[in-house]
Amino acid sequence: MHCIFDYPYNDINTKLYNIIDSWSKREIKGGGQITPMNLHEHKIDDIDKILAYVINCIPNTAYKLGEGNNQGNRNYNLDEFKIAQCWGILYDKGQRVIKHNHFPYCLSFVYFIKVPRGSSPLIIEGKRIKAEESKLVMFHANKIHWCNKSNVDGRCCLVGNIRY
Repeated sequence: MHCIFDYPYNDINTKLYNIIDSWSKREIKGGGQITPMNLHEHKIDDIDKILAYVINCIPNTAYKLGEGNNQGNRNYNLDEFKIAQCWGILYDKGQRVIKHNHFPYCLSFVYFIKVPRGSSPLIIEGKRIKAEESKLVMFHANKIHWCNKSNVDGRCCLVGNIRY
């Protein structure tokens, strides 16, 4: 199970792409370039705007992924969810994300910044989720997810983990 939200202000995606492009230095398994995994600690205005949106989506995500526990009966405190890691990834043709999960974190997220036509979908536990610019996907961090080889250059995402 996952939650999808559409960020209403996609005017910052070009700036986000440029930020991630300039910070991407290390190659990951499957290909692609990754930024440091602590972008949330660098006080980058445009990154912080998206992360504020992520934080704003946590209550709905916790409700849905918690199988609909109502506010009066929940056994968690919404103030205890914190962004623990945040990084950017750029993929070009032939590059992919290998199957993995983000345990021991409780939630993970992917925000699609640049999605050229023909970009591979995000796959969570075998379910394909279409990659679309300004789409935020949140899911249980222990779920196996991946992305097949890209057919295009320039696919870019902001990714992160949330601890409780």
